[in-house]
Amino acid sequence: MSAIYKRYAQKVYGSCLAFTRDPIKAEDYTHDIFLQVFVKIDQFQGRSAFSTWLFAISQNYCRQRARAAGRMDVISMNEVDVENFPDADMIDGKHLMLSQLAVVLDTLEPDKKDLLQLKYIENIDISEIARQYNINNSAVKMRLKRTRDQVAEAYQRRFVAE
Repeated sequence: MSAIYKRYAQKVYGSCLAFTRDPIKAEDYTHDIFLQVFVKIDQFQGRSAFSTWLFAISQNYCRQRARAAGRMDVISMNEVDVENFPDADMIDGKHLMLSQLAVVLDTLEPDKKDLLQLKYIENIDISEIARQYNINNSAVKMRLKRTRDQVAEAYQRRFVAE
């Protein structure tokens, strides 16, 4: 089991980090996901690659936690220590751009966001994605291109045109 963890932990962590944008939560999620995997390992039937099964568990876990977080109580702005928030001038250009990109990505349809995450966060091969979606490689490449174009256009409209 430790071989599985060593092989996939970084990819699962990257997936969780992309989803949560919080390194501490991502680390916690990664550990929780591997606990689930170790408990459910006997349910893996080999119909797909192990990595596909693992990342499906990861995605489901992250979505479940996001839904649960959406049901949490909201605190009043009076309870927030505004004095300790970082000043906007302290945020570097890359961080700002990544934050803006995250806003754009949040507007994507879930299937498009999942496709980008499989390819660019989890580094899943085109042929594996094609098998998972039950389409051919060229269809995956075209969907990725169209989605990248959509993201670039939305980013330009929203943040560069300002």
